[in-house]
Formats: sequence, C-alpha cells, structure tokens
Amino acid sequence: MALSMANQTPIVSTATAALKPGVVSTGDNASPPVLAINQKEPVESDNSSASESDSQEPRELCTNHSGEQPTAEPIEIKGKTVSIQVKGSTVFGSDEIEEVVTPIIEDFDAKELGEEEFIKEINARITQLYLEKGYITSRARARDNDKITDGVVEIKVIEGRLREIEIKGRKRLNKDYICSRIGLGVGIPLNINQLEEQLRLLRSNPLFENVEASLLAAEEGKSDLSVTVTEAAPLVLNFNVDNYSPPSVGSERLGIGLLYRNLTGSGDELSASYSRSTTGGAEVFDLSWKVPVNPMEGTLLVRVAPNRNEVTESEFQALGIRGERELYEIFFRQPLVRTTREELALSAGFSYQDGQTFVFDRLPFGFGIGPDEDGVSRTSVFKFGQDYVRRDPQGAWSLRSELSFGTNLFDATTNEGSIPDGQFFSWLGQVQRVQRLGEDHLLVMQADLQLTPDGLLPAHQFVLGGGQSLRGYRQNARSGDNGFRFSIEDRFTIARDEGGEATWQIVPFVDLGAIWNVSGNPNLLPDQTFLLGAGLGLRWLNAGGIDGLSFHLDYAFPFFDLDDRGKNAQDEGFYFQVNYQQSIDLFGNEVEGE
Repeated sequence: MALSMANQTPIVSTATAALKPGVVSTGDNASPPVLAINQKEPVESDNSSASESDSQEPRELCTNHSGEQPTAEPIEIKGKTVSIQVKGSTVFGSDEIEEVVTPIIEDFDAKELGEEEFIKEINARITQLYLEKGYITSRARARDNDKITDGVVEIKVIEGRLREIEIKGRKRLNKDYICSRIGLGVGIPLNINQLEEQLRLLRSNPLFENVEASLLAAEEGKSDLSVTVTEAAPLVLNFNVDNYSPPSVGSERLGIGLLYRNLTGSGDELSASYSRSTTGGAEVFDLSWKVPVNPMEGTLLVRVAPNRNEVTESEFQALGIRGERELYEIFFRQPLVRTTREELALSAGFSYQDGQTFVFDRLPFGFGIGPDEDGVSRTSVFKFGQDYVRRDPQGAWSLRSELSFGTNLFDATTNEGSIPDGQFFSWLGQVQRVQRLGEDHLLVMQADLQLTPDGLLPAHQFVLGGGQSLRGYRQNARSGDNGFRFSIEDRFTIARDEGGEATWQIVPFVDLGAIWNVSGNPNLLPDQTFLLGAGLGLRWLNAGGIDGLSFHLDYAFPFFDLDDRGKNAQDEGFYFQVNYQQSIDLFGNEVEGE
C-alpha cells in the first residue's frame, strides 16, 4: 500500500495517451504544398521602383544561406565526329552525363540530327537530368552561339542557387530561428525537394500556425525565396479531471497545465503543471524548460518535479503514512535524421530523485527492503535513449529504447548484496504501431518491456495497472524489477463534425502484462503477477462543439480477481478523463481551443 504511493507516474502510457499528434501523418501527400514556384524569366526593372510598402517596411533577409560554391572538373564525352565537354556540373559525374548524351551523339554521328538540333537536344537532356532530381532552377547551355567548334561542343551548366531569402510575418520569434531551419534545405545547386522538405517541417512546428513560401526567378541561375509565417498562439492552457491516481492517495484528481511557447524568442518552451487528488492525498508539481540549440531541433531540457503523497484510505488513515519526493532532470536530445516521414534521435541525460516516507505524519519510517531505516531512498541515474518514428501511407511505427545506469553520486542509496539500491542497470524498450484500416478505423498496438539484472527501488520498477497502463485493475496494482505490457485497441469513428473531424469513437481494447523480480531481490511479490483485462472505451472529441474539450470513458473487465482487490471504481474497471485545452494569443487577443 505505502510502497506504491511514491510511484504515481506510470512508466508507460496507454496507446491512447502515447499517440502524439502527427504520428499517423502519411508524409508529403498528407498535407497541401508549402512552396509555390514561378520560374518564368523575370521582367527587368529598376530597383528604385520598388513598391511603396517595401519602402515603408524594412525587408527581413536571411544571410549566409547558400554556403560556398562547390568546384567541378570538366566532363568530356567523345563520339566519332564530335565531343561534348560539360563544365560546371557538381551534381552528376561523367557516367551519369554520358548515359544521357551518348544516344544523341550516336544519332549525330549517323547524321540523323543536324548541328543546331543536336546542340539543343544535348542541352535539353542534361537540363532534364537536373529537373528529374529536383534541381529545377539549373540549366545547361552551349557556348559559341550553338555551334560546333573544332569538333567540340562546350556545354556550360548553370547550377541554380538562391539569391535571397525574405521572411514575412515574423513577430516574436528570432529571425535566425527561421532562417537556420530553411537553410538546411538550401544548397548549391538548389534542390526543390530538399527545400520543400524543410518548409514542411517548419510548417509542422507548433510555433507556427501556418508557413507558406514562393520561389521566384531572378537573374540567370538565381532565384528569390519569400517565406510568410503565421506564428501560433504562445500560451496553451490545459484543465483535466480524471481517476488516474492510486486509490491509496485518492483516485480522482484535478489538474491544470500551462505551456508557454517562445518565451525568450528562441523557440523555447516553458511548461508547468499542478495536480491534486480530491482527497488531498497527492500533490504533484512539474516545471520544465526546453530550449532548442541547433536547426536540427536538438533540445536541452531541464525539469523539476516535487510531489507529496499521503495515504487517505480509511483503513490506513490513522497510521499517518505519507511520502515526499523530489525529481531533478537534465536531458539533451539530438535528431540525426529528420524528415516529414521519419526521425531518428539520440538522447542523454541525468536524473536525480530524493524521496522519504513517514508514519504518524512526522516519524521517518522505511517500507520494504531497500530504503534506509528513515525511509530515505536516493538515486542518481544517467540515461541514454534512442527513438525512431517512421510514417507511411497506412500509419506509423514508433520505437524507443532507454538505458539507465544508477550511480552512487550525490549520496545515492547504497546497500550490501542484492538488496535494491541506487546502483543498477536497466533497459526499457517500447514499440508502437498505428495502422489505418479504413477512413473510420484505426488500430493501435503497443508493447513495452523492461529488463534488469538488479533489484530496483520502487521509483524505478515497472508498473502495471490503471487507466494509463493496464485497464481492469487499480493504478499501480503490481510493480516489479522486470515486466512487460501489451495493449491493442481498435478505434472506430462513428460520428464526425462538419469539418470532417472525428467527434465520437468507440474503442474496444485488450491489455495484458506481467512483472517479476530478479532472483536475489528480498522483496516478495504477490502470487498474482500476470494481469489481463479487456473492455470498451468511448471518446467524445470536441464535445458539444467546443474545440479542445474531450471526454474519455473506459470500462475493462479484469480476468483475474486479485486477492488484494479494493472497492474503488478502478478496481471495478471504470476510468474516466475530462480534458479541456485552449490556446491563447496574448498579443492578438485571439482565443481558440485545441
């Protein structure tokens, strides 16, 4: 009873909670194009005749966006009567150029093409080679007025580049934040596919409500990019009521969360939340700050999360059992691959937890074997993670792995032998598949596995039970050193609003899992360590036509009647959540739900 109260937050979420916005995006075909292209030859004009608006408002231009001009060795392809010399191609080698021009040379040698037609065809084929690979602003042109000189045709490839990038609509966000991310898709020569990819990623960034761009032809071989951004509302408020808290400290809880985007203008996020059970037995504070450090969305996260627990169940209330815990974390996450279809990232960080339990409100007391006699347990853990997301037209894969190394830093708990303490190693693996089976049919499967050779303190054990873990049983019904969980749920949309968004969903599901301790752990587990539940859920999204308001209700039948089963609604398999999320534009006075 008392041991589980310090471990309120489940190790893993249900598939419902873990499904993030955008996970089922099918990539490029799932959203409208970001970039409009006009590569017609520009009409020459005097810069002094700029529009009146341009003269009144200073233009915001990105600098150092193209990099250095790469060098290219001349490529020569010889025929019987004529040779082709290609200069300026940094993208394609001699083999690729030769493959497209050799048939034309052979036709010329056979006198099937005239001189002028031959040169035009060579220009067209090399240009087409660039166009097919996305280099739409690059061109091939012959010198010497389209003539063959001494049996040689010299072809000059003009590889396209950006002359300037103009940013419009920016308000609070630093210009360099936008420019650096667009710059990842800008090279010499300019590849429209790479540019479009970065613009799509920018549009999907929660800092923006919309991103649109146009590419206009300028002087020969150069283009101008104009990017118009609409910044999203910076403040997001969240209110929720649910019964996802352990019954020992009060299963029903209320929570409020605040997210402030772009606090300093660098694209950072400040997040704060507070939740309290209705009995007053649990209070959880959570404060974090996430700062982007490079254009690939490498981020630094600093987090502080203190909480207080008190057993409020009537049969134990007289004992005055309570606990306190403080959590401090710092993490760095760096994507190595990042596109609209996939993302691969590595992370590393440090987590410090300091907790203590008491009886009769003030008397320090340790529960179980591991914490010291005063109920103190401390861990200092280095964590290394890997996560990967892959989207396809039918859904998405999400994989995550985390290695944890407990150390003796900062007076971490140390015990002899196999008694659980702060020195340990553990691995947590998670995999999720979201499969679209039809327009109104979404299948979500998730599996989680934790393995360790060491006995673990309660804060690091694998937890089963509850509306966010394994439905059909109370929150934190079982916990152990090792464990697995598997969940499958089928989301059927039965009603949509006028905009085509799902409003009502029926969700049948099955959850199962098991826990076990390492052989040397002196803490004994209950006899029933395998749990299985199945049931039906109901989702009401944008409830009553109110954007951002949602109701979740789940009922799960427990296939095993636990010996320590209580009389709470969770023990009967009922779970609910009411959530309201609203974005507020503090500067434009616009309010909208999410």
